[in-house]
Amino acid sequence: MAQSREDTAAPPAATAAQTVRVTRTFEASRHRVFRAWTDPELLMRWFIEPDGEMGVVRMDLRTGGTYRLEGKVGGKPWAIWGTYREVTPPSKLVYTWCWDNDPALGDPVGGDTVVSVEVIERGEKTELVVTHEGLATERARAEHNAGWIGCLERLGKIAEAEETR
Repeated sequence: MAQSREDTAAPPAATAAQTVRVTRTFEASRHRVFRAWTDPELLMRWFIEPDGEMGVVRMDLRTGGTYRLEGKVGGKPWAIWGTYREVTPPSKLVYTWCWDNDPALGDPVGGDTVVSVEVIERGEKTELVVTHEGLATERARAEHNAGWIGCLERLGKIAEAEETR
């Protein structure tokens, strides 16, 4: 199990080669998409694969606040935690991301990785851009890229379904 790094100093800036960026456009309002990311009940519906378990242990949604998510996938426990660096509803979240990870993924560059979530109004649609920086290995980047793509697919179904209610 990795040590908790919730209160560590900022890691060095990641290079483009250490970064994953995923973009998706939703048929939903910016407020709805932002809420799906920041409401614990909604987050638990899209963040993890349908066959997994997840709980929001802590979510202090403010600059300097911390979060911790825990669960199981395939019977294997996992945890993700970090500190919010920026919380600007309904347009932006920036937070550190540390995980109890598979050692084969490698340690993040300089400690924690950093996730930036931009929620951009595009008329009646919303563009969501997730940038995950500081991923040290190609495998880590590939697995996080696939993970974010899956997350945004599930988030879209929730945000778009809720928008039509």
